[in-house]
Amino acid sequence: ATPPPFTAAAPPPPPACSARPPLTLSPPSPADDGLMELESAGVGGEESKPVAAGGLCSCLTVGYYQPYFDIDTVDVYRRLKSTVTFMKDEETFLTSVSTKPDAYGPFWTATTLIFIISATSNISRYLAKGYNYDFELVSFCMSFIYGYLVVLATALWAAFTYFVKLPVRYMSLMCLVGYSFALYIPCTILATFSVLSWPSIVLAGVGSTLFVLKSIVPVISARKEKAVTVLSLLVAAQAVFMLIIKFKFYSHSS
Repeated sequence: ATPPPFTAAAPPPPPACSARPPLTLSPPSPADDGLMELESAGVGGEESKPVAAGGLCSCLTVGYYQPYFDIDTVDVYRRLKSTVTFMKDEETFLTSVSTKPDAYGPFWTATTLIFIISATSNISRYLAKGYNYDFELVSFCMSFIYGYLVVLATALWAAFTYFVKLPVRYMSLMCLVGYSFALYIPCTILATFSVLSWPSIVLAGVGSTLFVLKSIVPVISARKEKAVTVLSLLVAAQAVFMLIIKFKFYSHSS
């Protein structure tokens, strides 16, 4: 018996496409706009952290902090310049460094200030009392400047995170405090001369405080009921810092 002829089966019809609802875009709400403004100032959001081996102890490795030292000289110069022109700048310093805070500028600004204070305070002492080099001033100055940089940045971060309830990136605050030291560098050079000691130190303290306040006030104004406490403590800390520099390093030139 001959087999029946082979016939190909017709392919099944394609499934019917289900109708999809049209895509609609709604404008952002005012609350979303406020959140975007806070995030642009370094508030909220997730801070990008360098990937380093070591698990929970990765923050103790050099590789963890390496990206914070990867910055162009042009950016450092622009940030140093903003410490002088901050009253004219429309964008606050904290907002400008929110996308890429650095530790290079704060470290070298603090280091330069330590060198200048150590040198000019001993020169001022020499002009007032003759040669009497005090090496203890150098070690105290190093501990004082570096310590104040870390303590103030940490205190501001803790105040924003746990008291004001507006988390700000720690490295942004470290960058803000570190660059504020730049105003002290030319003023401490002028403080070498006794007649300019008080005016120059006060000018540096006031300028440094205003520089920090201009970046802090727009952020903390969202919590007006707690802003006065934080700002008062900040101004008090800056005043104590200024007075210690004056009386510890330049009191002999009064």
